[in-house]
Amino acid sequence: MKPYVDVIVSILTLLTLAWGLYFAIRRFGLKRERFSFLRLTLDAKVVRDAGDLVLVVITVHIENKGDTRISARRGRIEEDSYLYNIEPDVCRHAGTLKIRRVSGKTEPLLFDWYSLPTLRAKTRLVPANKVVEADSDLEQINYLDEFQDPDTDFRDVDFWLEPRESYDQPVFAWLRPGIYAAKAYFLGPRRKHQEDEYWSCQTLFNVGSGTRPAKRVVPQ
Repeated sequence: MKPYVDVIVSILTLLTLAWGLYFAIRRFGLKRERFSFLRLTLDAKVVRDAGDLVLVVITVHIENKGDTRISARRGRIEEDSYLYNIEPDVCRHAGTLKIRRVSGKTEPLLFDWYSLPTLRAKTRLVPANKVVEADSDLEQINYLDEFQDPDTDFRDVDFWLEPRESYDQPVFAWLRPGIYAAKAYFLGPRRKHQEDEYWSCQTLFNVGSGTRPAKRVVPQ
């Protein structure tokens, strides 16, 4: 009888250890993507070629692949302050889009996003419930501007994604013919010990007569 009791006790002990290990993984995030994992991609498409200017739509696709809600970061104290200010990726908004132009070269050249110069253009946006026209660079485009929260004087956005939920947000721009690079950021909630949730991706696209939209996305 005793051997059977020992076998039963051993089985129960193994089950208890297995359950404890499973709980530890769920509780302490040893498998972090189970909790917070966001897929961020970009797609650029030429809508109309008007000669000197080309109408382009850049779509930011956000998909929550994790098991918990992901909310956009909040907490800007002032209108011109930043939610992420670690150089060189400085972001004023939880959903920030940057557009830069790639200059043509006559010799082979290896380059990255950070070597590209900023691009200046006229903007016509509604940052605080009113139309504002300005001449600025395209470094701090708020692609989640339709979710601006009036309770924070439109400084923050009230946006979140439930598990397995996705969202597409288009950004419209008239650009001169040429090759461009775009980079999108999504800032999630701030965590303890500097473990802020941060995702980004970038793509190249060609703008001009007879061009096709670029769909290659390079996630980071």
